[in-house]
Amino acid sequence: MGQPIDWSNIGVRIVQGLNTTLDAVRQLDTQEAALVMKLLGKTCTKMMKEGVGHQFGIAMIETSEKLALKDKLVFEDVIKMLTAIVGKLYFSAKTAEEVSLVKQLEEAVNNYYVV
Repeated sequence: MGQPIDWSNIGVRIVQGLNTTLDAVRQLDTQEAALVMKLLGKTCTKMMKEGVGHQFGIAMIETSEKLALKDKLVFEDVIKMLTAIVGKLYFSAKTAEEVSLVKQLEEAVNNYYVV
């Protein structure tokens, strides 16, 4: 069995990464935003080889590819994509720590809701 996962540390880093990404996406064009999301996705998949964090990373990479195909970036669209990702993650969370991480991600996304 591998090293125990420090969930609090990894969770905080993933959530910080998501917040940084959302801040960046607001100011970037579509191609740049897609790249930033892809980088966060790759970081997540490297930090966590399985579980919710890994799935979040894969979803971010896939979303970045969809985003890269768009001509124009609408921030609300990015928020909708992320909300959908987080919603799906609730179904795959297996432990209390994973559920907690998903809740943190959801809060991070909700903080950016455009009214």
